[in-house]
Amino acid sequence: MPDSDSVTAVTSDDTVRLAAAAFGRRLTDPVDLGGSSRSRVLRCHTEDGGTVVVKHFLVAGSELARETVGLTLLGRTPRLLAADDEHRIVVMSDLGDGLPTLADLLLGSDRDAAWTGALSWARGLGSMLGASRSVTDEARRRIAAGLPGGPTHWDAAADLRQGLARIAGLAPEATDIAAIESELADVTTLLEPGTGAVVWPTDTCPDNAVLAEGPAGEGPAWWFLDLEGTDVNHPALAAAYTMLPFATCWCVYDPPEGLTEDLLDAFAAGLAEHMPEVAAASVWDRQVRLACAAYVVLVTGWLFDGAVAARPLVGPAGRSPSYRQLVASRWRWGATNLRAGFPALARALAGAADWAWENWGTDAETTGYPAFA
Repeated sequence: MPDSDSVTAVTSDDTVRLAAAAFGRRLTDPVDLGGSSRSRVLRCHTEDGGTVVVKHFLVAGSELARETVGLTLLGRTPRLLAADDEHRIVVMSDLGDGLPTLADLLLGSDRDAAWTGALSWARGLGSMLGASRSVTDEARRRIAAGLPGGPTHWDAAADLRQGLARIAGLAPEATDIAAIESELADVTTLLEPGTGAVVWPTDTCPDNAVLAEGPAGEGPAWWFLDLEGTDVNHPALAAAYTMLPFATCWCVYDPPEGLTEDLLDAFAAGLAEHMPEVAAASVWDRQVRLACAAYVVLVTGWLFDGAVAARPLVGPAGRSPSYRQLVASRWRWGATNLRAGFPALARALAGAADWAWENWGTDAETTGYPAFA
């Protein structure tokens, strides 16, 4: 979330002009690549016939510092070519146009491509994070220096309380908030780990990974985009994106049997290339499930109002489930998969899932990923 609501009123022409000044070369023919209300992302042409990507942060906050940390300290990301701290602009290398994302594969029609692509994505993500262990102190220092209001980026405790309050409101008889808070108490060890920390983008969603050519001789590989949330945490928070799956994303459908287990194994194998002791630890499975449990509660708080209002899309039109579908699917997942280790939360989520069925009916039903239909 942005750290400030002060939006800078600038046009795309202003963005191109400022980016060119930072880059030291003329930029032309900008094409809007999307972005959000917090940023503008443009593909621009250079004088030598190449292209670069410009990202302009329109809201004052820590996003610029986090993006530059991700671009410079993580592998398998675009290269940082220039930055303008005053105007909150970065210029980065362009991986190319028309590249498939993991979301494209999962929402496509090629089962084998989706399955093998998802596995290679998970292993690549785990390996990238594991390789970052040596730069965690530098990342912390640079992120803290870029925070306008001090070291706090995100009040996770407040968001967890909000999510729990929503669940309790739906299923008061099934919800023991004190017991659930006790089950989730160790989340702080994942957010601020003393050891076993990694640098990661945080928004490791299927549409933020593109399949492009790797270094010479390696063939296609996954590259990771949208690094404005880069942080230093325990890798279990990223591993939860394989188990849940895709913890904070819009691309949420019912996975086929065996996929999430294979994804978690692939992530752990990639992580073990650099941090074998973390994925092999006896507490690893508990840590990943704890991360999943926290995400279910957080997503409830973030998306519940949209679900009540029956907002039709969390993500892109024609590709995204509705708010009700996404939230209810998380409740059903938690009710089934968190019984061992998080029984109080699982009971509350079962109550919330029952409430969704009684009040939303088929509006809360989900389907599988199209590639596995």
